[in-house]
Amino acid sequence: MNTIIQHIETYWTKESRGYPRAKQRNSVPEAFLMEEFPEVRGVFLSEVKYSEYSNFCNPIVSGLKLINNNQQRQLGFEFEKLGDELMVSMWDNGGYLKKAGLLKKNTWLKVVTNERIPLECTWAYYKHVYNIFFGKGCHVGYVFSTQQPVIIVNVENNLW
Repeated sequence: MNTIIQHIETYWTKESRGYPRAKQRNSVPEAFLMEEFPEVRGVFLSEVKYSEYSNFCNPIVSGLKLINNNQQRQLGFEFEKLGDELMVSMWDNGGYLKKAGLLKKNTWLKVVTNERIPLECTWAYYKHVYNIFFGKGCHVGYVFSTQQPVIIVNVENNLW
């Protein structure tokens, strides 16, 4: 069994907070079809990055790469295999581990977060969508395109 994380990051500044650029920003997809890949056990990450500098088009897409426990924690997740199921937990800002959900074979869940970072003359805003699949890698494309996530965890903050 594989755990596959699809991280979709959207970046913008104050320039894209209002219409019409906010409409473009809000049209960024929250899931992408993924290619099937040979069965190799582990946790894999694929990143898709959108930016206002490209009008939220033509994302930068990375291929799947194997990530270790330390890299998983940097993303804010911990995975525990429980027989044929996977417990997905998230680290919160206080350093506490909270359960996001339990995945059965060939299912996925979605976690949505956001953040605001000060820049010299403005703010930088990020929206992060993590689509987490558990199952056989050869099924990830089919599952993402035909099934809804079994759990959606939205931990977006109000960014004023």
